[in-house]
Amino acid sequence: MLKQHPFLRALFIFFRSWIIAIIALIILYFAWLREWQMTWGATTEEVSRYMAGDELLEDPALNATRAVGIKALPEQVWPWLVQMGYKRAGLYSFGKLDNGGMPSAERIIPEYQNLKVGDLILPSLKVVEMEPNKSMLWVFQKGAGPWQSATWSWDLYKTNSGHTRLVSRLRQQYTFNSLQEIITWVIIDPMEIFMMRTTLLGIKRRVESN
Repeated sequence: MLKQHPFLRALFIFFRSWIIAIIALIILYFAWLREWQMTWGATTEEVSRYMAGDELLEDPALNATRAVGIKALPEQVWPWLVQMGYKRAGLYSFGKLDNGGMPSAERIIPEYQNLKVGDLILPSLKVVEMEPNKSMLWVFQKGAGPWQSATWSWDLYKTNSGHTRLVSRLRQQYTFNSLQEIITWVIIDPMEIFMMRTTLLGIKRRVESN
């Protein structure tokens, strides 16, 4: 039948090629790329070290620890963290997506320096723990869609050279109760690294240039 219809045959070959390419990318991602992107920038010690909120999720499907070195003291990095948030200083990533179209701040904003436990970073992301200049834990609340109950923690470690290692850990347990959830996680799992990497490098650039 396909031989009698060149257009259908070409269409079949086109879609078959795309399916093969997608399957190959999925295999490549889970065989090598996923482990690399889940620990981007982090040392083995940083990946294995306990961070606030680890006890809230047991054996999460998404357990990503990323880090960046910053040529500044933790006390100089901390103000940039506490002012993060929607309609605040942004998340230093893609403003059109995470800050209502507003660009992230390029300076420390005094009125956003009084962050406390219970405050919201995003409409469904709450500050649960914080130790100034050392660590902070955010937990996604009900209404956060697929991110509900996920944890996002931050640690700042002073290095021997007087600089800072800024470590971010994002943990979430996937659910596959519907086709929509499956599609959501297939997209989010390999893609959230782009936002997280941009956030970490955005903080680094702002701190070091100020």
